[in-house]
Amino acid sequence: MRSLSFYIAASLLACSVSAATTGASKKFPDYSLVLVGGGLQSCSSVNTRGCSAPDVFSAAAKSADVFSVSTAHLNNIAGDSFWNPERAIEQQQTLALLEFVRSRINNEQVSERELLRLWRSAEIEIDGIWVSGKENYSQLSDRERNFVLDQLQVMATAQDNTTRRRAAQRQKEYANLAQTSDAFSIELYRKIVELAQQVAGPARKPRLLVVTASSRDPFAAVDFYTNLFTEAGADVRWLPINAAYQAAQQKRVDNKPSCAQLPQYLAAYHGTYQRERVYPDLMQQLREFCQQGTAAAVEQIRRADAIFINGGDQSLTLQALRLEDGSVSAELKQIQSMLDTGQIIVAGTSAGTAVMSGGSYQGRITPMISNGDSYNAMRFGAFDLPAPQPGCDKDQSCSNGLAENHLTFTSTGGLGLFSWGVLDTHFSERGRQGRLIRLLNDTQTRFGFGIDEATAMLVGFSNTDSEPEVKMSVLGAAGVYVVDTQGMQNAGEGSATVIKQVNTHYLTRGDAMEIKDGVLRTRFAAWKFAPNNMQAPMLTSGELFERDNYKQLAHLLCLTQSRQADGKAVKVGQGQQISLYKDHSSYARQGVYQLQDKEVQYCSYRNFRVDVQPVQ
Repeated sequence: MRSLSFYIAASLLACSVSAATTGASKKFPDYSLVLVGGGLQSCSSVNTRGCSAPDVFSAAAKSADVFSVSTAHLNNIAGDSFWNPERAIEQQQTLALLEFVRSRINNEQVSERELLRLWRSAEIEIDGIWVSGKENYSQLSDRERNFVLDQLQVMATAQDNTTRRRAAQRQKEYANLAQTSDAFSIELYRKIVELAQQVAGPARKPRLLVVTASSRDPFAAVDFYTNLFTEAGADVRWLPINAAYQAAQQKRVDNKPSCAQLPQYLAAYHGTYQRERVYPDLMQQLREFCQQGTAAAVEQIRRADAIFINGGDQSLTLQALRLEDGSVSAELKQIQSMLDTGQIIVAGTSAGTAVMSGGSYQGRITPMISNGDSYNAMRFGAFDLPAPQPGCDKDQSCSNGLAENHLTFTSTGGLGLFSWGVLDTHFSERGRQGRLIRLLNDTQTRFGFGIDEATAMLVGFSNTDSEPEVKMSVLGAAGVYVVDTQGMQNAGEGSATVIKQVNTHYLTRGDAMEIKDGVLRTRFAAWKFAPNNMQAPMLTSGELFERDNYKQLAHLLCLTQSRQADGKAVKVGQGQQISLYKDHSSYARQGVYQLQDKEVQYCSYRNFRVDVQPVQ
């Protein structure tokens, strides 16, 4: 018996050594990280606006979330301790308006769109005072509104199932990549699977795990993403890691994970309720996954060729993959190990990208951005505090003296899979240039990378000393805004902060960059050429950080011979004036790219300087 045990142990040791050797010598994929800026548009049975043709899906596919305004559900809203005492009036008005809606639809189930229409159009009299549903709805915080909708939501089932004796089957959201009208989104999804195929090899389909930990409701997007990546050619499974799962692993009962408390953890960490009623099969899958424990989760990751993390709230993903004391979970440790050896592709969109930053670069910890807009960032600075809840200004639930749009960050970083700088998303579309510059200034961080919507920054590694530490390239509809604070000058603090000579680049489709020994080098795509527009107009813009105004102003500066563009970001007489300007080191390249029937004009630039100072 002892001899048999010896041979088994020796065999396992030999296998592990062989695997380690293979991992060390294995050629890295072209890129190991796919960092998408969010805003991907896809054709699905719930979002048919993203489809290139009508009637793509059958009636069996889920077309909308379903709600029932029943007496029992209203009692849940009324009897729960969720509401703050100071919000008793809003709670009473909400219940009265929903009771009015219930009387109009009886026991009929309705879509979210129809429910909100009925709610907001209602007007009732309470104690002699007329109450408007539209005003009531707008007065609720996101937290309160989500709670109410969760309590009313029920499982979506096929219509003919209600007449059968057998248990009704939950309807699922289906995706159709071939009928998706946005060619850039198709391209990015397929790129993830293509890179995963490089890891898997030619003999089988790549194994891809979908993580929905960033979502307030971690069940809502499971069907969509698993179906979408299956269509893209992968062998897909949902990996039910989320903040509730991780809490159950750490809060043990009789030395076992406290998986029976998952509904309570979902409410406490995600702010989501009644999910077992809406997604009974997925809730059971989460419960079984939780009971199997960390070792089983690590084994699933070990067998995977790629992991995709969805959008939502990066702080939730951080709680899913780090322990309460901030240390690395076993699941994250496995991902890091495989990424370091080229054995896995890690992709994310929106929050799933922002959470990747962390680790350390040039002796400083790389922070993770978690909240805020450019105006508040420039006025108040950055706070190393938990992000306030969306809408917390309405119900006075914001903590630590913050408002809901203040700039917050996690100084210890996110997952630490990308250590070279802060990652930000939905970038140009939401005017986030100011918040990224201010965060880098306040935290003394060298680089920042702001990724536009429907755009990916592809990140590749190498295991040879002769190559750069990291290489990056841009794919998709728009670009990546890069901030380099070396040489930056600053003075003052708070709203009086002056930041000058910030070096910025904007790289678009086909452009590349690399970092080696602290030096960032950029390379424009070969099909781009120097702008030949000889005009030099005066370039100005108000509300520079609203929508994509900054991007549009910089685009004109890039295309013309103008040397400077000026803008302001002012509210109630307070704000900043911003100057973008060229110097002797500035370069610009433009080009037109056509993908299917969509033609896009790009203008990339290198070394455009930015000065920011208070409005005089």
